[in-house]
Amino acid sequence: MALIPEIINVFIENTKNIYNYTVFQLKHPSFTNIYYCVLLAYLFCFTLEVVLPKQRDHGLLSRKGFWLDTFYVFFNDVIIYIIGLFGLSAVTELVFLKTLGLFNIHSLKVVDITSWNPILQVGIMFIIQDFCEFWAHFFLHRFDFLWAFHKIHHAQETLGAGSTRRFHFVEMFIFKPIIYIPFAMIGYSATDYFLFQITVQNVWGFFTHTNIKVKWGFLNYIINTPETHSWHHAKNIPRHYGVNYASILNIWDLLFGYYYLPKDIKPKLGVPDQKEVPTTFLKQMIYPFKLIFSGKYKSTTGNQTSIKPPKL
Repeated sequence: MALIPEIINVFIENTKNIYNYTVFQLKHPSFTNIYYCVLLAYLFCFTLEVVLPKQRDHGLLSRKGFWLDTFYVFFNDVIIYIIGLFGLSAVTELVFLKTLGLFNIHSLKVVDITSWNPILQVGIMFIIQDFCEFWAHFFLHRFDFLWAFHKIHHAQETLGAGSTRRFHFVEMFIFKPIIYIPFAMIGYSATDYFLFQITVQNVWGFFTHTNIKVKWGFLNYIINTPETHSWHHAKNIPRHYGVNYASILNIWDLLFGYYYLPKDIKPKLGVPDQKEVPTTFLKQMIYPFKLIFSGKYKSTTGNQTSIKPPKL
């Protein structure tokens, strides 16, 4: 119990730090400012939806769920990421250090790569982050408890750039702080992880959810595109727990047998029990807890028989 006050102090201190950093960045716009770069990326994806042929026949602003998605962008990117996620990452680091201290280990750092060539550093961080994101995404589909929360993200019958942020904050609180641990092991702080997270993974999420009809050809085997990711959101798929889990690199799906891109049919978006999922924000926040406490939650992304999880 003596650890609780320290946890609270670490959470408050780190939340204050990132809040002050964010306020400073917002007051000083520039093309090298991370926050404004993310905003420009978001606007760029909206522009793509205007100028390129649409995958589905609906307008940008008239898309079903557009305004709810817009609210989710603000809620998850501002309130959750800045106020919650950063502090929780620091708390996770503290708890791991305290646990390791019981075995006379006082640092998470295994190797410090922060003095290496910057390009090499980014490459290493990218591979670690993307690999961890793949497995986190797989677990969200594979385990019923986690699916109860992730189901909110999949219960969308239309997709647009903002759709990437329509997810329950609990799933992020479970995995994002844990994914920080590998970063700590190679010498990075919670701040480094936070900034890398919002500039790489989050920006790509805008792109993969854009409503554009573009054939990416061979690139589909390398990177996650709107073409491959639309099938991740489909319910007319041959696998019970889903397909195309990759965040950015589709090589993970190819390696573990989850890549799926048929040529002769179109994806039908949503979940099999679509009508059961609420359509308002507050009800969507409550919905997973109602499922869990009622015992009526079940992992069902697609319509077909289940598959065995891949060997780790």
